[in-house]
Amino acid sequence: MRGLELLTPSNSAEVRSRPGLAELSVQINEKWPSLRPPLELEWTETPLVSLDRTGVPWVIAPIERDPLRGSKGRTVIPRRQRARLKQIAELGVPFERLAIAHELNPDGPVRHLLPELKTGPLILNGDEVARALVGAVPENPRVARAVQALGVLVCGAVPDRVWTALLDPIIFGIIAPTPPVHRQLCLWYPLAAWRW
Repeated sequence: MRGLELLTPSNSAEVRSRPGLAELSVQINEKWPSLRPPLELEWTETPLVSLDRTGVPWVIAPIERDPLRGSKGRTVIPRRQRARLKQIAELGVPFERLAIAHELNPDGPVRHLLPELKTGPLILNGDEVARALVGAVPENPRVARAVQALGVLVCGAVPDRVWTALLDPIIFGIIAPTPPVHRQLCLWYPLAAWRW
């Protein structure tokens, strides 16, 4: 799953003083070995933008504040990933929260923040700012591929939406020793990812 280098773990004293997370991770792995290994990251109640270890920008938010919601106000998830999430839900893993991370085009609206992001994540001032960085809900992938193929046949060129097809969202399940609060170190389990 691409993007698991998302966010560098915090180096704060709080992080170093939480060995209970390692024990919790072992317990979860013993009971649900099919889950991917978690990342240890701080929980955020507000959308933030961060660079991963390779320099790719991402917007990270609690799922209920997903900046890429569809017309019905829900997170847009392809059919196969919805089925995967349903299978995970049926396992009964005690996820306390869900988060979503959206890969950003570094040449898009986030480009003016890139120098500042090299020093660390930035909390975004409102959901509208997160939406502006992430952009619009992508078209149905089948429709987009058909339009792209038609564009190649008719015009002999690929439409300008090629970057959109490369962006990865990732949904994470969050587990912590206590209900997560802002900046608390938690286990982030990658549950589903896809490319638009």
